[in-house]
Amino acid sequence: MSVLLLLPVLAGVMALVVTGVVRRSPPSREAAVAGARAHARVGSAAAVLLGAAAGVWIGTTRLEHAAAPGSLGVTALLVPVTFGLVHTAVLAVAELTWPRPDGAVRRARLERRGLLDAAPRWLLRMAAVSAVAATTTVLAGSLVAAPDGRSLVVDDPPFEVTASPFAGPVYGTPAAVGLLLLAAATAGALWVVANRPAVATQDDRIEAALRVASAHRVLRGAVGASLTVSGGLLGVSGRALWTVGSSSGRELVALLGLLTAACGFTALLAAAVVLCTRAPRVPAGEQAVPA
Repeated sequence: MSVLLLLPVLAGVMALVVTGVVRRSPPSREAAVAGARAHARVGSAAAVLLGAAAGVWIGTTRLEHAAAPGSLGVTALLVPVTFGLVHTAVLAVAELTWPRPDGAVRRARLERRGLLDAAPRWLLRMAAVSAVAATTTVLAGSLVAAPDGRSLVVDDPPFEVTASPFAGPVYGTPAAVGLLLLAAATAGALWVVANRPAVATQDDRIEAALRVASAHRVLRGAVGASLTVSGGLLGVSGRALWTVGSSSGRELVALLGLLTAACGFTALLAAAVVLCTRAPRVPAGEQAVPA
């Protein structure tokens, strides 16, 4: 479980670093735009590196004291949650320190922006899917888990079939708390993106693209972390269902386990894709916006 949960995060970090080095955008002719893009690059790199460092730190620290039953699985869940929280917090700080317009003449547009106006719609849909998957898994797991809160038991007299780990309260509760904190942090960061100062530029499309890129970076880390947690919970739960179903002769339960595990694998794959996706660029014919 721990290895599967780490794969999307590691793949995303490596992809972001590589694309940031290999795929550089040409310099902008406008000083304000160039300054904003440089600030965005520094903030994005800091978010990825500090988020990865925090995830590694929480993982190694908890592993040193992993004595309680289920602590290893909880640690595996906390690694992507920690990455998402720190990544989002660093991006929020970067947006709060966004370069402000300067010079003898300043121009500002009076434009009301909603919390999700700049957010890419496909990322919002992915966030909704991840939220539904995590909520369903945690609630269903808490209802059918064994009293120990981390396994699945099926009575089949004269035998009793047990499979673990399973998304019971031992794993579901910390996952739910972590994802709720991540959702709150993401909403706060998106609010900052929507209300930060506009970039002084003659082309309004560049300003809009910069803001969309900022929202993309915020959602990219949060959605990737959320999908990783959801995929891990679905994967281990599907394996437990398949084990008890095949061992007790319940073919429908075994089939449900295979489908659940497949959904978990799909969520982990989607997390890797989300984390590897660069932010949008400026419209064709204009200077490009970096991720």
